[in-house]
Amino acid sequence: MTDQILNKREAVEFTTLDEKTFENYFRSAGEFSSLPRRNNKGPFRFNKQELQNWLADYKWRTVALDIDDYSLCLDFALAQHFRGYVLSDWGTARQREFGQKITNWVKGQLAEVAVKKFFKKGFGVEIELDFDIHDDIVPQDIIAVIDNGKSRKPKLGVGIKSSKPKSAYLVLGENEITIQERKSEIYIFCRPNIPDDHLLRITKDRIVELVNCQRHYPSYKDKMPDFKSIPCEIAGWCSIDELEKVNEIPGQAFDGLRYVKKTGNLHKNKACWEQLLKGL
Repeated sequence: MTDQILNKREAVEFTTLDEKTFENYFRSAGEFSSLPRRNNKGPFRFNKQELQNWLADYKWRTVALDIDDYSLCLDFALAQHFRGYVLSDWGTARQREFGQKITNWVKGQLAEVAVKKFFKKGFGVEIELDFDIHDDIVPQDIIAVIDNGKSRKPKLGVGIKSSKPKSAYLVLGENEITIQERKSEIYIFCRPNIPDDHLLRITKDRIVELVNCQRHYPSYKDKMPDFKSIPCEIAGWCSIDELEKVNEIPGQAFDGLRYVKKTGNLHKNKACWEQLLKGL
């Protein structure tokens, strides 16, 4: 059985996660566990079969998002950015914040598209998402279910939330739970792995046109990445009643109350998803 026990380095390599993400998943998220250590001392060891089972489930819940999915989400993000937009001079706060705002909006919409593709591919269930731009709060991200070719309103209010791949918790602000118009009955958590340089990847050709005669171009011309499909893990779901009210999570103190759930404690196996979809 010794070949079924991995040390931490071997476990990181086996899962193909980066070390920080691996640490978050087993120390904070409870995605998988280490074997017991004598008196809590000594190196961490991991059961290879447990990691294999986790990895298979992780891959099953991960959806590839293509350039069409990305363009749909980018269009939404740009529409959000330019609503009420006033042209401003270089160096304003609006200019500096553009990249991060677009990334946040794109990431959030990618999560919704990933859930839609996951439901269709894994369970044959079709849903409709709301990609309209609204002035009012629109808390529910799934606006319709397709039954026998006909669209109907969902029986449950569902909010789809996203964060970085290394995130160990679903985290919701107090207003998202306490304000009646904003809260949902079910929350689905996703971890889209959108690269920080996604805007560079889709504008690469134009950038090359601009800089290919400049002095430094040869030093990075072979390092500029192309657009590749974006993996998005559908980490799991929980009901609003299962969220925990806290002031902090490991490694982060909040400036107020948050409602959270460890990703390892989310409902994520096939039977749990079938249960959710049956009630949707």
